[in-house]
Amino acid sequence: MSQELETQVTDEVSRITALPLEAQPPAFAALRDQLEQALNSDDNGAEA
Repeated sequence: MSQELETQVTDEVSRITALPLEAQPPAFAALRDQLEQALNSDDNGAEA
């Protein structure tokens, strides 16, 4: 994981944990989707 992505994830996790408890699950799901997309784009780049 790039340093920039790691910083973005850390910042986003901090932001999410400050949200009300009921708002956290969808926010974490959105972050998970972003991470999966980043992983998939890295995999596709490695295969090309």
